[in-house]
Amino acid sequence: MKRRDFLLSACGAAASFASAQPARRRPNIIMILCDDLGYGDLGCYGNRIIHTPNIDQFAREGARFTQFYVTSPVCSPSRAAIMTGRYPQWFGIHSADVPETTHRMGLPASAVTIGKVLQSAGYYTAHIGKWHLGEPPDFPHPLDMGFDYFFGLMGGRPSSSWLQYARSMDPEVVLNRERPKVYKGHVTDVETEGALDVIEKRPSGKPLFLNLWYHAPHEPLAPMPNQADLYKFWSGPEQVYYQTVTGIDLGVGRILRKLEETGMARDTLVFFTSDNGPETHNFEYSRGASAPLKGMKSQVWEGGIRMPGILRWPGVVPANLVTRTIAGTLDLFPTFAAAAGARIPNAGELDGGTDLVRALRRKDELATRPLFFEFRFPQQRGVIPQSLPMAVRKGRWKLFTSEDFQKVALYDLDTDAGEENDIAPARAAVVAELKPLLVKWRAGFPEYKGPPGQKVETPPWEELEKRYYHE
Repeated sequence: MKRRDFLLSACGAAASFASAQPARRRPNIIMILCDDLGYGDLGCYGNRIIHTPNIDQFAREGARFTQFYVTSPVCSPSRAAIMTGRYPQWFGIHSADVPETTHRMGLPASAVTIGKVLQSAGYYTAHIGKWHLGEPPDFPHPLDMGFDYFFGLMGGRPSSSWLQYARSMDPEVVLNRERPKVYKGHVTDVETEGALDVIEKRPSGKPLFLNLWYHAPHEPLAPMPNQADLYKFWSGPEQVYYQTVTGIDLGVGRILRKLEETGMARDTLVFFTSDNGPETHNFEYSRGASAPLKGMKSQVWEGGIRMPGILRWPGVVPANLVTRTIAGTLDLFPTFAAAAGARIPNAGELDGGTDLVRALRRKDELATRPLFFEFRFPQQRGVIPQSLPMAVRKGRWKLFTSEDFQKVALYDLDTDAGEENDIAPARAAVVAELKPLLVKWRAGFPEYKGPPGQKVETPPWEELEKRYYHE
């Protein structure tokens, strides 16, 4: 069966499956995305230091994925896949969009986003927090990409895309198309308040689609009040990071309580994940954990691309479910669309095609489909060791290759989740099966033009204020 036929039949099957269930209102949909949160940073994923009671309870109330993947170990391409259900290479997004270089990476206006699809289906759509999919005027404003409301930051770091001006306390936030202004408090709290405001003031009669894309625990981080109360036996930098993750947990708890208070909880699908693995090599407070996995942000080892993934939809998704289903962010677009009963105009172009709600109810394992990963522009080259730049996961096997496909490494993730033992020499038949899949996948994309352009000198603050969204 061709991919387009499969995807269309999958969408049709999901619609038939939904119609066979007792009638329900179209759910509200909330997507909570963290930035640089590690696979091992949460209590429900094995962390025994960081306090995350709200997220742990949330996981017990829904399904917790132990093999949930993003498409890239850095933020912009990872987020592009979430928004479009397609590999980011289709849009020329291979690395993070940074204004410090002349080569920018963002979503084009032509991209069909989940925001556009749900907006067309009658949802009130809002994006809170980090965007990082291009900045106006070079790329569209979030309000032009399927959102009725925007309260957030265009670039990758709290307050500013320029590291020199970034800060997590008292962030400068953009409301819709207005000039940005400073909001007092920690960026996590500011973003949580923005989400609560949307939930309280959403238009009546319309279901809600809310992207809550936290900046935390991305650097720069700042010391937080009471961090020593919970973490007094740890170093100062460890206290800062641990309390930042606990701050996310407190924010998630406030969102979930608000859903209960407003009577929305039963009719709301909530998904929680991170955009890539932890950044543990560059900044003073970077203390994220990927254990028991190997790797971090900017690496396609498991620690850079395997994320926490938690799905709750009361009465629909079984509670207290832990699943080894191999899934990923490419599945979120069709999952949200199926839950909303929304038509996908470009269904044949999607690279995911799996409704995770349906898969969980049917106990599908999804183990045979391949998932592909790439990071060919290692920003940290020379700073940390780099994995081979491309990989394919299929079932228990994960194959890495070099850009010219001459070097390979193979791991059995069922027995070696830490990717310590390269078994490519002993499993030539598996290499011969998987390598052509990766070659074909890579060949299908537009030509890659190479790494971003030359560095741009950071302008003074007065010049930064002339940016498009400061006007």
